[in-house]
Amino acid sequence: MKLINNLIIQIIPFLPKFFVKIVASPYIAGITDNEMLDNVKKLNAQGFKVAIDILGEHVQTESEAKEITDRYVSIYDEISKRELSANISMKLTHIGQDLGYDVVKKNLYDLVRAAKKNNNFLRLDMENVPYTSETIQLYKDMFLEYQKIGIVIQAYLHRSLSDIKDLSSESFNVRICKGIYVEDPKLVLNDYQEIRDNYIRLVKEAIKKGSYVGIATHDEYLIDTLCLWLKKNDIAKNKFEFQVLHGVPIRKKLKKLMDDGNTVRVYLPYGDNWYDYSVRRLKENPKMAGYIIKNLFSSILRLR
Repeated sequence: MKLINNLIIQIIPFLPKFFVKIVASPYIAGITDNEMLDNVKKLNAQGFKVAIDILGEHVQTESEAKEITDRYVSIYDEISKRELSANISMKLTHIGQDLGYDVVKKNLYDLVRAAKKNNNFLRLDMENVPYTSETIQLYKDMFLEYQKIGIVIQAYLHRSLSDIKDLSSESFNVRICKGIYVEDPKLVLNDYQEIRDNYIRLVKEAIKKGSYVGIATHDEYLIDTLCLWLKKNDIAKNKFEFQVLHGVPIRKKLKKLMDDGNTVRVYLPYGDNWYDYSVRRLKENPKMAGYIIKNLFSSILRLR
């Protein structure tokens, strides 16, 4: 199966866009803001909370960065207007991080002000290593303005345990994920089980220091291991939540988590950049190719 998955990943970039859209559609929440907001409402009705992300990164001009910033600001207003259970999770390179610290800080401040106005939460996604330290500094700068703001820490980086120890407190909100970027091998853990072990270590360290933790993973080993630890240590359910990517088929596990009283938040990507995102996700996670095979056969049956 692994061989088949890798073969599919090699040919995906050469397939027609309409074909990729069919098989990638479960992972994308639409193109327009209204399509996305309708999907948020549906997920809320199923008991899920949501983190919204406009697909895209590394804008080239200040006008593009401002346009994305304004779009996020309007989404905050729509979340309030429609009484949705959702917040925003965004990449700093999408609002101008490559264009200079002053540019991204100004746009980020506008987003923080919109979050504060709507009494909502803002998450700063973590990108690759060249941006890590600056992202943490921007988080610290914005935290002085508004405390309902969080960050992401990646378990495959050697530095992450030190970052968790430095940042953790009762007012710290962190999403912990494994990490997906290709980095200098000297900066990352390369063994799969070592990354898992470090992931567990980071979650425990943050929770022990009173932080709120978004346990962001589809790895059922990590979910099960951490569920046992959380239960054994009588960790209050308002100190953590589980987070999953929209469309990844582990619905039985998610239902079990919610039946046990846990909060589950769906990371909801959407927007015009769905194609690049879909291809990238497939390359980063070969197991998704297996899911695509199932979707492909289902699509063929629907078209017959």
